[in-house]
Order: sequence, then structure tokens, then C-alpha cells
Amino acid sequence: MANWINEAAKIVFSRTRKEVTWKNSRLVKELDPREIEAMKNGPGKNMIVFGSGSLVSQLTELGLIDEYHFILNPVLLGSGKSLISGVPKTSRLKLLEAKTYDSGNVVLRYALKSE
Repeated sequence: MANWINEAAKIVFSRTRKEVTWKNSRLVKELDPREIEAMKNGPGKNMIVFGSGSLVSQLTELGLIDEYHFILNPVLLGSGKSLISGVPKTSRLKLLEAKTYDSGNVVLRYALKSE
């Protein structure tokens, strides 16, 4: 996975960072829905968001996410914040795949359910 992520094109959304130094990375200060839509329609493979609930919340609100992949790690933390917040409407999801790993992790892949 390390080789794959090092070689992949990466977009870092940040209002505070001045630069990014990771190979194949570019810094974007503001989320522009038109730019995201253009990337989705452009050449290349799927895009993945790692570790940003606030970015996922914004993309969800704008209707720009096709699938959600949730990795469940069997650790009880006792507290924390919502994975996705601030989304103004309920969106029903359809389970596409559930995959278990020897570690106990489970990956759940969902798409928006057509109503």
C-alpha cells in the first residue's frame, strides 16, 4: 500500500498549510465543486478521501460522492465525533460489499440508494 499511495496523485485540502512536499501532491485551499466534478469526469481511476470527515461532509452535501467505504476497526473508544456531520438531509445507502480481514477489521462499501 505504501508504494501505491506514494505514486498516486494526491490533493491536500487545507486552509492553513503553506505547501505540501509529498510526492505527486498539490495543495488546494478551497473546495470548488466544479473542480471536483471535472476531476470525476476526467481520465484516471477512482478518487479516495482519507481521514477527513469535514471534507466528506462537504462532498456529501454537494452530492459529489458515489460510494462510501467504511473501515470498521474493533476498538471501543468511548467517545469521539460523528463521522459525517452537517448533512442537511437523510441519504439512504445500499450495501454493495462487506469484506472481513483476519485483523478483525471489516470494510463496508455502500452506494447511494436510488429511491
